[in-house]
Amino acid sequence: MRHLNFPIVRRIRLSHFSLYNLQDHIEFSIQPGTTCLAGANGLGKSTFFQIINYGLTGVVPRPGQKFVSVDDYYRDISRFSKDYFQGRVQPEDRDIAEIELELTIGDRTITLIRGFDEPDALRSLVITNDARHFDEMTPEDREANYQAVLTQHIGLSTFKEFVFIQSFVLTFDERRHLLFWDPKVLETCLLLFVGIDNEQRADAERLRREMEKADSRVRNLRWNMTQQKDRLDSLRQVLSGNELVDDEASTYEEFETLLDRVKERSNEVDIIQTKLRDAKLALAEGAARASVIRNDYQREFSERVTAKHSVENAPAIQLALIEHKCAICGTEGIAVVEPVKKAIAEHTCPLCKAATDRATIPAAVHQRLKELDKELAEQKKRVDSSVLLITQLDVENDIRVRSLETVQTELDAFEEQNRDVVNRGRPVDANHDQVIAAYEKTIAEIDKERLKQKSKSAEASKAYKQIQKKLEQEYLNIQEDFVPKFNTLANLFLGVDLDIQLETRDKSVTLALTVKKTQRHAEHDLSESQRFFIDIALRMALANYVSSDTIKAPLYIDTPEGSLDLAYESQAGQMVAEFANDGHPVFMTANINTSELLTEIAKQSSLGFGLHRLYKWRELSEVQEKHEAEFENRLNALDALAHSRNI
Repeated sequence: MRHLNFPIVRRIRLSHFSLYNLQDHIEFSIQPGTTCLAGANGLGKSTFFQIINYGLTGVVPRPGQKFVSVDDYYRDISRFSKDYFQGRVQPEDRDIAEIELELTIGDRTITLIRGFDEPDALRSLVITNDARHFDEMTPEDREANYQAVLTQHIGLSTFKEFVFIQSFVLTFDERRHLLFWDPKVLETCLLLFVGIDNEQRADAERLRREMEKADSRVRNLRWNMTQQKDRLDSLRQVLSGNELVDDEASTYEEFETLLDRVKERSNEVDIIQTKLRDAKLALAEGAARASVIRNDYQREFSERVTAKHSVENAPAIQLALIEHKCAICGTEGIAVVEPVKKAIAEHTCPLCKAATDRATIPAAVHQRLKELDKELAEQKKRVDSSVLLITQLDVENDIRVRSLETVQTELDAFEEQNRDVVNRGRPVDANHDQVIAAYEKTIAEIDKERLKQKSKSAEASKAYKQIQKKLEQEYLNIQEDFVPKFNTLANLFLGVDLDIQLETRDKSVTLALTVKKTQRHAEHDLSESQRFFIDIALRMALANYVSSDTIKAPLYIDTPEGSLDLAYESQAGQMVAEFANDGHPVFMTANINTSELLTEIAKQSSLGFGLHRLYKWRELSEVQEKHEAEFENRLNALDALAHSRNI
């Protein structure tokens, strides 16, 4: 039996999260049993869920993200985290906003702080019973050590596997992703939960990718081969003596007109891009020459002007003389130079007008500096001119390229629609035998590669089926514990008999759902609320199966109460309470108006039921403000009910 020790969040502290604009700091502990974040629509219940998962993993699941593999999924959603919080944390709060989590895993307590602009780093990390000095590490090294510790204590091979489980199993969020009807995700869950060793899991994922790549390659090659055969057939028709009739001749003339337009636009692009390359080369050469002149000027100046306190040696004055730039305000141009030169000539300080020591500069040196100064000014004009020209050419190039693309698209579409006429209208190559031979060779090479890829897919499939057999055997060993737990939980909600069976397909192993002895192959075979809560029951059963007697896996449920009618609210509450009473920490969100759901959980939760009022964190709408007293009365009643239950 496979046991996984998932982290349990014990305390949450959220600071300067702009969305919750009534509270700079939000902090609360999570007690055993069920913790509910209660609020109204539009206040940020789903966002708080993502904040917790972000604190744990450093990533936020992207809605609609297609799952291919554990590694690909982690890579793709890693790019999404910063985007997710941009509209929820204002720019002025980005540097100070942070989530602090205190969590336990096994015999260790981990306290971490993560900023919302730093998904791959930790601002702080403390781990009990760990002698390492995390405060002396870089934020990135803290993150790496945290991931390593968590992965080891959970019992997984990679942190990416934990991210997958947290996203797809331990969390039911606003994505409303359903395990039962996503074969790839469900198979990955089974490989991680049922008992397949790390090496076999890695092999399964690798082999599945190889099969998919090879099958995709086979399809592309088959399509390409069909295209080549069609072109060869068209050529043979041309060579057989078929001539274009009047209408076809007109069509071919239209094709030639489009072809000429493409050639014309292509020539225009070539010309403008040649000019652009020349301008960029001139800019590079001009910039390099200007740099040489500046260096010559600075060297002459520093070598010949020896007066220790010479005004000319001051960095600000050198910047003005050499770079034509004011060191104080940043103004650029020849206007900066003239007053500085005048002050120096009059032996006064350009800044304070005080008299300065006279520095003797040889006439020859003075003349040389004047020449360099003049040359630098001329070179700067050339550089500025090149920059302006490049800007103009870039704009013109964009216009020309777009024009070419438009005409090329038109030509491609026309050729595709009139392929037979176009092929027969083209002049026949005198060396048509060589052309036919080339087509036949290409087709043969494509077919050879197709057969090679097909063989690769078959080999990967054969090896994959061996792992499937291993998975089937392991599932038989666990189903006596796993399936009854699922049935109990799902039956509490649905009130009818259910069953799940392992089903092996060519490319996957999945679970088939049976309701009232009828297999439900598609989502639409069940109502929305049935789909949601049966899927939650599956997650509960998986979490329960990998839990030990002392360490229970948590579950995070963004409650889909909108799908529930009054008859099912109470039953959904019973299902959640049953799972929580088995020792599993449950963190959930709910609207205040789902009274029967929350009442049932509060009534039946033997390990405790904690409420936190989200509407105290954020400004309410005018409509919501009118009902705030009613909100409070309802939650006070739930608090009283939970308190009386736990006395």
